[in-house]
Amino acid sequence: MIRVTKYFRWQPSALFDKEYYAREHMRLTREKLIPHGLLRLESDHLLSSKAPADGEIIAASHAYFPSVEHAQAAMRAAGPALREDAARCTNLQPEIRFSAVTAHF
Repeated sequence: MIRVTKYFRWQPSALFDKEYYAREHMRLTREKLIPHGLLRLESDHLLSSKAPADGEIIAASHAYFPSVEHAQAAMRAAGPALREDAARCTNLQPEIRFSAVTAHF
């Protein structure tokens, strides 16, 4: 299984609308990626009583695919629309990582 993770790191004067990201952006992400083999989609955001430090990861999303080929095809096909929509909720540039996932139960 392949996991594509998108990280958002805090910067001075950053904007991040976590409600829009969790509700609308994840809905669009699911819609765009399901035709390309999406198995599971998760998002998370930092819980803290203090302001985030520069460079701290404040949010992430994790999309799971059956193979690297599925993941790459999905990113090529859906990437432009997802980048455009992400600009509605943040001015941060995400870092994207591909990982091989092994379950250990």
